[in-house]
Amino acid sequence: MSKTFLYVRVSTGDQSIANQVLLAEKAGYVVADRHVYEETISGTVAAMERPVFAKLVGKLDEDDKLVVTRLDRLGRNARDIDATVAMLRHMKVAVIVLDLPVMEVTSAAGDLVMRMFAAFAQFERDQLVERTHAGLARAKAEGKVAGRPLSLTAAQRAEIRVKLAAGATARGLAKEYGVSHPTITKAAADAA
Repeated sequence: MSKTFLYVRVSTGDQSIANQVLLAEKAGYVVADRHVYEETISGTVAAMERPVFAKLVGKLDEDDKLVVTRLDRLGRNARDIDATVAMLRHMKVAVIVLDLPVMEVTSAAGDLVMRMFAAFAQFERDQLVERTHAGLARAKAEGKVAGRPLSLTAAQRAEIRVKLAAGATARGLAKEYGVSHPTITKAAADAA
């Protein structure tokens, strides 16, 4: 007898899977709790390198259904999505993607739609990366400093160098300034 599985994935721990489970229920997929596999991992990690997804694939049998709410739950890389779906098709597992016009992507029509949407998803991801790099380059050209703000002012760093030269310890200064030992070491090295 075939079973229906639901794979839900979020990228960070502060995100919730609740909406994905609700969407599956609204689409008419009643999935036993033991067949819901949830994972917190980036979509950029290849599907079979995700521990929970790999475990789920090991539980699938011929004629089972694997439901995901969106294609990007399987991945953001068109090649990985294609390879994952091909593997599942070979296993004779139906892959249902709820947000596609043809939900069953292991059919011929579904395969075409899936490939188009996967290509668009990868294009969108590539564009995001390009925009991010362009923005960082522009900010750097404008003299903006990226990253975390310095925890010590220039005056404090100068004081630290003087105190270290006078024999103070880096660990003692770390306590005095409320920073870590490596921060004091870095402040001392900045003068060089």
